[in-house]
Amino acid sequence: MYEEVRLWKNSRVRERYDNMADVFSIITTLQALEKAYIKDLVEPVEYTKNCENLLAKFVAAFRAIESEFPRIEDFVRQYKLDCPAALLRIREGRPITVRDDRGNMGKAIAETVSLFINLMDKLKLNIRANDMVRLK
Repeated sequence: MYEEVRLWKNSRVRERYDNMADVFSIITTLQALEKAYIKDLVEPVEYTKNCENLLAKFVAAFRAIESEFPRIEDFVRQYKLDCPAALLRIREGRPITVRDDRGNMGKAIAETVSLFINLMDKLKLNIRANDMVRLK
């Protein structure tokens, strides 16, 4: 009555299905993690750790199917996945909790130099009281 149905005829086809299943599971897990983070069901530290882990695994898993699906969007479209948050995270390549430092470094340097100059000026004016030297 019940008969086992095989999806593959040889080990190469089986490996192909396994690789696609890996990518599928990573994408759906990443989507669930994004939703959980948005709903405050997971702490930011845990989210960051798990998201970085999933993104690293995705890069490795996607290499195995890249010849068949050059872009992740092709895979998502082919298998009708609804995972906009996971796709965004994959495109950015980092968890949302990890800030992008590009452009902020100059601002941080300028602010540090400004605070240092203010401190030097106060010390030259012999202002030594703790509450007066405090910069911010």
